[in-house]
Amino acid sequence: MKHDTEADVRTDTAIKVAALFFAAMMFLAFTTDPIRTGTQEGDRAPSLTGMAYNGSGWSNFEMSDYLTTNWTVGDADGQWMAIEFMDTDCPYCVRSAGEIGLDADYFTKLNSYHSSHPGVGPWDGPIVNFFASATELDIQGHETSRSEIEAFRDKSGEESCAGQSCANRDGSPHNFIYIDDIDQDNMKEWKVPGTPAYFLIQPDGIVAWVSTENTQETIFEAIMRLTPEV
Repeated sequence: MKHDTEADVRTDTAIKVAALFFAAMMFLAFTTDPIRTGTQEGDRAPSLTGMAYNGSGWSNFEMSDYLTTNWTVGDADGQWMAIEFMDTDCPYCVRSAGEIGLDADYFTKLNSYHSSHPGVGPWDGPIVNFFASATELDIQGHETSRSEIEAFRDKSGEESCAGQSCANRDGSPHNFIYIDDIDQDNMKEWKVPGTPAYFLIQPDGIVAWVSTENTQETIFEAIMRLTPEV
């Protein structure tokens, strides 16, 4: 009986190619992150970077430094992030600066909130780190600088914010980090249509809440609703 050895070789080769293809597909299935990067709820948040001011000086900022990649839903130990996109010449940003400052103090568990709110107990949920990404909108009169960002955060100096001294903006000096986004790089990456805009980010970098999708809810209310108790 004749035996077609060439056919056997072709068959063996086809089986090996199919096996390699299947193995490659399984590898991709287990190693590829199925969550898309974006700024809608459920997306993986884009990067947020730049030079940042913490009250004493400017240094490089990377949002990834604050992420807990192995965090799981319900874990109360992970630290969340609240990100405000703002403009130092935005009138509403000036008016809401007091409220966002109080929110930041409360959720980062600073005593300054409780001293100004007698009878309000300490926050028993996870720490929420607040960050402001300060941009310069393409609107006449919106001309900012690092000096103006410092003055807005600290309520100090002779800089002007929205037509008045930055020292006269609402609220107290802020205790959280301000990121220089004067060139709008972060704002464009996050597709922010205007200021102020707020995002609540889970410890693993997933977008949990967006102000433009929840116009009837404040970021304070969103944190109270979405974060687990310690």
